[in-house]
Amino acid sequence: MTLSRPLLTLILLSGVAHAATYKDPSGTFSATVPAGWQQGSYPGTAVVFAAKPESGFASNINVIVQPLPAGMTQAQYHALSVKQIGQLITDGKILKNEAATLGGIKGNRLVYTGRQGQYKLYFIATYAVKGNRAYVVTATSRQGQEAKLAPVNDAFIKSFKVLK
Repeated sequence: MTLSRPLLTLILLSGVAHAATYKDPSGTFSATVPAGWQQGSYPGTAVVFAAKPESGFASNINVIVQPLPAGMTQAQYHALSVKQIGQLITDGKILKNEAATLGGIKGNRLVYTGRQGQYKLYFIATYAVKGNRAYVVTATSRQGQEAKLAPVNDAFIKSFKVLK
């Protein structure tokens, strides 16, 4: 059986998932939304994307665009971030501390664990300083779900663009 070119094209295209691109309302960044994840909001974040909840917790990725004091460097911001894990996350333990790139800007990535309420969590925070702003992307899942979270986070980080 031979398919006509338009029909073959339609069949091939129907199997392709089209990822949505999110652009924040202030035009400071954009990123590709993880497939099947829902957009939400949380105080202090620019945007949150969450997977379907499992056992009462939804793996998520949030973006924060944080204003910084004039002259704050990536190194200073990184040192502050490392310090805050121990102060703000119960039983916070850094597993990885490495250089990374976010939106084409050299930055850092911290992988760490800790508790929030009843949940033992796994975090991947990737951040970079540009001008007087820090761009912070944090992916969070329950401990034990790291293998599911890592590729989603990697794709989100790869798609992330700083626009201002």
